Amino acid sequence: MAPSGDSSAPRPAPRAADAAWFDARGLQRDFKEHAGRGIGSYVASLVRGFDAVARPGAVRPFVERGASLAGNPARTPLLFAPSWPRGGGRLASLVRQQVALAAWIGRHRPAVVHFAAQTDAPWRVAVPSVVTVHDVVLHRAGARPEAPGRAAAARFAIARAIERRAIARAARLVVPSEVSAAELAATLGVDRARIAVVPEAPAPWFRPEVGPGDEELRRRLGLPERYLLHPGGSDERKRLPALVAAFDRVASDDASIGLVLTGPVDRGPGGAALRSAIETAAARGRIRTTGVLAEGEMPAVFRGAAALVLATRHEGFGLPVVEAFASGVPVVATAAPAVVEVAGEAALLVPVDEPAALADALCRVLRDTAFAAELRTRGLERASRLDESAVARETLRVLEQVSGASLLAPGA
Repeated sequence: MAPSGDSSAPRPAPRAADAAWFDARGLQRDFKEHAGRGIGSYVASLVRGFDAVARPGAVRPFVERGASLAGNPARTPLLFAPSWPRGGGRLASLVRQQVALAAWIGRHRPAVVHFAAQTDAPWRVAVPSVVTVHDVVLHRAGARPEAPGRAAAARFAIARAIERRAIARAARLVVPSEVSAAELAATLGVDRARIAVVPEAPAPWFRPEVGPGDEELRRRLGLPERYLLHPGGSDERKRLPALVAAFDRVASDDASIGLVLTGPVDRGPGGAALRSAIETAAARGRIRTTGVLAEGEMPAVFRGAAALVLATRHEGFGLPVVEAFASGVPVVATAAPAVVEVAGEAALLVPVDEPAALADALCRVLRDTAFAAELRTRGLERASRLDESAVARETLRVLEQVSGASLLAPGA
């Protein structure tokens, strides 16, 4: 992966209006905590895939000018959206961002713009848009602000209104699973014909073969010799306190197993609840939080895990599941509908809201080496059906349908 370098360096001006623009702000270290989470991985994957299958210059990824990038996999030169003054609170910053980004896109008028997440799309742009909708968490019954207080309530209401408007105005919507498509149609009344299902894929470096630096990297990160892995954020739906409770049960039965949590778990909306759960856990000394790791570090962290564990209540897809499959790592997870769709028979799934069942399933995988090996085999087979270039190709076909532009390279 190319180093990010100085993202404010001069780059070529935007191309003519036959190009598609792709919102690659998920590569930024400080953009909505996407780095180290599924959206950041999705953005990086599509950037690589577009480079592989698109005509040269047909797709132009953009980030904010001056932003620090967690990584830049693009061979195509990046475009730079204007930065806007920070300060005045998160709500004011959100509004300024929306206005500045929409105005910049409107001035240059690409053939189509693809927003990589529904959370990032402006409520109105002057060109045709495609929006990837990873989930409809903000719009489900019972959804509520991430924190108490009037300011959090206002941010929640405005973010939800912006998402609804962006989704309603998009020419097409891309979702990663049939479950997500059905939920989007049912929750927001979206015509199913506007929705394209394009499953996500693991990066090519998620593979079972041990890398030469794997052991040294895990040692440098301070990871235990044996551990369960949970990558991602700390949103309430991830149910990390329940995961910690399940791990406590497992740890009482297995004296050497640890729990590793990667990603922005300390900073997210559920960070306080997670810290409280860890502080009161009997096995708190065996729980390690790493923060956001570099993309190149994650494969070794996956390969070293005894199992991937998810206690999630809801997912739009569950990219860590297929990353674990591709790495030859057994998966134990709660049976959230999208996880059931993605994992099939390749994971050990348990009911949501049953920490004891999750703990029992983890103990089974840790004790029964033959069963764990069977899960690895099933996972590798399932991961082999997914490919980054195929994801990019199907996404480009949607962009071509919307724009009328020729974006795919001949023979791609």
